[in-house]
Amino acid sequence: MKRLMIALMLAVAGLAGYKTEAQDIFYSKEQKFTFQNGDFSVVGWCGDRLYTYRASKEGFYLDAYNDSMRLLATVALDFFPQKIYETRFFVSGDRIIVLYQAVQEGMVVQYAALLDDRARMLQKPVALDSVKMAWLSSDRQYYSSAISNDKNRIMVFGMSSRKSRQLQFNTILLDNNLNVLAKGTPFIESDDDFTMGQALLGNDGSLYLSAFTGENARKYSGDAWIFRLSPDGQRFVYKPLPLGSSYLSGLYLRMDDVHNQVYLSAFYAAKKSGNLDGVLYSIYSPQTDSFPVFKLIPFDEELRNATDDRNKKKAFNDYEVRNVIVKNDGGFILVAENFYVTSRSNMYGGGFRYYSWYNNYPGTYTSEYHYGNIMVVDYDAEGNRKWHGFIRKEQYSQEDGGLFSSYLMLNSGASLVFLYNDFNSSKSSLRLAALDVNGEMQLKRMSPGRTAGGDWVPRSGKQTDLRELLIPVLRKNNLCFARVVF
Repeated sequence: MKRLMIALMLAVAGLAGYKTEAQDIFYSKEQKFTFQNGDFSVVGWCGDRLYTYRASKEGFYLDAYNDSMRLLATVALDFFPQKIYETRFFVSGDRIIVLYQAVQEGMVVQYAALLDDRARMLQKPVALDSVKMAWLSSDRQYYSSAISNDKNRIMVFGMSSRKSRQLQFNTILLDNNLNVLAKGTPFIESDDDFTMGQALLGNDGSLYLSAFTGENARKYSGDAWIFRLSPDGQRFVYKPLPLGSSYLSGLYLRMDDVHNQVYLSAFYAAKKSGNLDGVLYSIYSPQTDSFPVFKLIPFDEELRNATDDRNKKKAFNDYEVRNVIVKNDGGFILVAENFYVTSRSNMYGGGFRYYSWYNNYPGTYTSEYHYGNIMVVDYDAEGNRKWHGFIRKEQYSQEDGGLFSSYLMLNSGASLVFLYNDFNSSKSSLRLAALDVNGEMQLKRMSPGRTAGGDWVPRSGKQTDLRELLIPVLRKNNLCFARVVF
């Protein structure tokens, strides 16, 4: 089985458009699973086995499958302690890297473990760092991690302290054998109250962080920066985005190791209290510490009309950039999704609730999750719009974090394929939408086959090969995985 080659560039010639019909769907056998206190994730191919992870009160397990989703082995991760927080898995060559946070004697300890292609431990887990557990805080984001595109470098970092003008970090750079290459305690200093955003790791071990003023990415920011930490982990350098009088909403980063540069995209507004006016697209060069490309591309009338929104001025206000795909000709494809969260009081009783089996019990207020249309726009190197497409959907749920909403995207190099749940019927159904290099769209209702009645979780799935998706499927107290081959 060939391993995943994530296509960072869409081919612009010599490739036929892909039809939306899935060739095959393979299902794993259902396993007992308690949603309320369980966890699951897709790991991916390692050697000739496709791995998934599941955790419940019974224990922590890696399940290994062949390409027909027949279970080959279940490996108990018995080196995990009884209580863990965030767990992440990376596949690097013929090895699986496991990062996990353990709660031990009032401390949160960040560990790393190395497994072979049969999920057997190659060496004793390494304790990388620890921090005192914040008992009065609901925030469990003690450490974050990033892996380079070539899978040879891993960065683990966490904030050790935060003062009004300074963020202090602990950083650990590892190779894919878990050798520590560098440790540092760098800090970021600013006169502004800012929020950290996305993290990327270059193949050379350089860490890139986005930051912006305001409490979250949805608020309009008058200032934004890209921070770069050199591989020795000693010092951050930063560069402010030349926003001028414009305001930014969100900031998406993509690493380009071939040209050693970082792509940036966001939406912008001319006024802080105004509506979103267009797309920001930029390239950051670490060699020159500059932005050789920085474009503010306004939404044109045709694109606004295509939203089908009654209020054209506010049509893009709830969109977030989800992906940027860089093309051979210097242009790019922007993928964004309409998304927002509302809250309402339960003082007068509850209303209809979607996916009630998986919901948390509401308190005084109910959180409502709205995931709307997907927008895909193709721009050339000069920032001119070539084509656009809107995938229409309306997904609404309560008190579940939007678990079954949003979508999973496959980039085959010839087409972008989106798989998502359609909530527009009494029972949710699966939909496929595919756009080729010319923006031609095909839509198809997808038959789930023998798992009819199960609830697919596309946003928790992963592209595991060039034309393959692996997606969790829940059916109350059971869990399986669906391998969809295009």
